[in-house]
Formats: sequence, structure tokens, C-alpha cells
Amino acid sequence: MYYGDKVKTIAVIGWKNSGKTTLVSNLVKFFKENKIKVGVVKHAHHSFDIDHPNTDSYKIRKSGAYKTTLVSDKRLAFIEEKAESHINLERLIEINKDCDLLIFEGFKRFDDLIKLEVSLQKNNKDYLYKSINNVKYIVTDDNIDHPIQTFNHSQIEKIASKIYYENS
Repeated sequence: MYYGDKVKTIAVIGWKNSGKTTLVSNLVKFFKENKIKVGVVKHAHHSFDIDHPNTDSYKIRKSGAYKTTLVSDKRLAFIEEKAESHINLERLIEINKDCDLLIFEGFKRFDDLIKLEVSLQKNNKDYLYKSINNVKYIVTDDNIDHPIQTFNHSQIEKIASKIYYENS
């Protein structure tokens, strides 16, 4: 549940439209209600922008700034241009070191992360735990006897307990 000895971590993985974001949102809400600070790192398979044309931050970033930081009295965001395509988990954890728990959404190919798979029968997809390393839990709507600990989608408190409290 830890990457190194810094922040408690878990990766939530699954096929597209399996309920990953819904599960992550429900877990975040539960942890927040219990005064646990959760960070979420979402893996994007494509290029993305959090600022848009005709904004000052966009113009500054496009002019060549290596890092652009946006700050208000309520939010902080920064955009850093990456020179390499490698994703550095240790750096992501360091950026989020003030969190009690860091949930990675996606990141199924990162063997060091303990994973929780999310699956729905209607998607008719094979289970990722069969081919992905370090999947310890599955959240599913099926009635199969899986070789890993199984939860249903409504068991948010039990899932939270397993990934945060029981694996300290």
C-alpha cells in the first residue's frame, strides 16, 4: 500500500466505463468525511490542457515557460512541461506528500503500486488481475469466486477500511 515509505498509495484500475471514477469519487467523499486528506492522480492517455487559449496562463505557457503556476485564495495548480515521456511515481508522490492517501486512477502497468480492479459484467471484459501485476482487490457486480479479495460497488466503507486502515 506504500510506494517507498512516504504516502499510502493505491491504484484503481479497470477497463473503460467500469466505474473507476465513480468508485474513486465515492472513496474520496468517504475519506473526506473521516478527515483523511486524499490526493488523486489521474492517468491521461492523451495530451491535455488545464488552461485555454486567450488566458494569460495559456499565453505564458505557450511562450515557453517550463512551469506555470496558477494560484488564487482557494486553489493552486501548476503545469510543468515534461521533456521525457517517462512517468516518475516517486516525483508524483513527493508532490502529494501532504496527503494521507494517494489514489492513482489508471497506472495499471506500474508494478510497484498495489491495485484495486473495478469491473462490471455488462462490459464483458476479461479480468485484469489475470494479466496485471499486484492486483490485490476487485470491486465487481458478478458472483464469481475470485482468487483475490472481492467487494461490490456499494461497499465503500469496507473498501476504504481495507485500503487505508487494515493495510497500515
